[in-house]
Amino acid sequence: MAEPAQLSSPPPTTSLSEELARLGKWIREQPVHAALFAGVLGTLVYFFVFHRLFSNGVLTAMRWAWEGWTEENDLQHGPLILPAAAVVAWMHRAQFRAAPKAPSWMGLIVVLAGASLFVIAAWTLQPRIALVALPVLIFGGALFLWGWATARLAIFPCLFLLFMVPVGFILGHTEPLQRLVAGIVGGLSNLVGIGVEREGVKLIATDKTFHCEVAGGCSGVRSLMAMAMLSALYGHFTLRSGWKKLLLFAMSLPFAVLGNIARVFTIVLASKLFGQSIGTGPWHDISGFIVTIPIAVSAMIAFSNLLQRDWATTKAVLLKPDSPGKSPSDSSPISYDY
Repeated sequence: MAEPAQLSSPPPTTSLSEELARLGKWIREQPVHAALFAGVLGTLVYFFVFHRLFSNGVLTAMRWAWEGWTEENDLQHGPLILPAAAVVAWMHRAQFRAAPKAPSWMGLIVVLAGASLFVIAAWTLQPRIALVALPVLIFGGALFLWGWATARLAIFPCLFLLFMVPVGFILGHTEPLQRLVAGIVGGLSNLVGIGVEREGVKLIATDKTFHCEVAGGCSGVRSLMAMAMLSALYGHFTLRSGWKKLLLFAMSLPFAVLGNIARVFTIVLASKLFGQSIGTGPWHDISGFIVTIPIAVSAMIAFSNLLQRDWATTKAVLLKPDSPGKSPSDSSPISYDY
């Protein structure tokens, strides 16, 4: 009788010093590849960090991004994105090391596409396009130097870098979401006995004791970028199927909207119970951390758990008869005689 196949264990992880030693060995054994790698890295650093191209030759691409990582664009976490992508790649270092290395000339096509994006950014003076070019160039360089097996592992860290692009301009197109949140919160308020009338995106108490407005940020868009980033990370490390990861990521907007519906509802409650000065003042400022984020993250985790659930086993358990070999028809009928 053949022995059952043993599951292959993941490659062991190594420390930073060990990885540096491996890097030094690779440089000695592959000087041409090392020189190409240094050239690609140096080119990226120069054009993105030191070459002043935007805002009339005043700002580099990364400097422009740094100035766009503000509360107004809901990107205060922007400076952490590049280090976070590097940490994700580092956590997969064992897989990177174990992947077969077979340099591919196809990588030059991807590099050419990234370079073309940067040229377009310079021509149109659109730094956002330059930021999009960065992950394309990194992926193309990995594909060219080490081949598809290695570049495939770099796909997620490269896509993660797209979160660096400020997208604050979408705040000007959130009226449908604002109306949705205002309508739901107005219905909930009336359901619990708080008389509220909705006028567009405004919620006005029927007794005129308070009024509040669902601004663009309160529609869920302000927390969308943070939820999208968290969903991408959570799905990457907890889900196996690609479609499940994409579905969890696509649910980022509903998660953010759900959290902000709860937040606006608590603002209405606080305004009714403690006055508008409290509800739209201090509570408005802190409720994002107390209400929005916990509810949105909880929804994300719950939805991820649903995606990971073995529904066949769950169905079998729910439909399992009371005892083996006994069908429901074998059970004695219930008697209602007294």
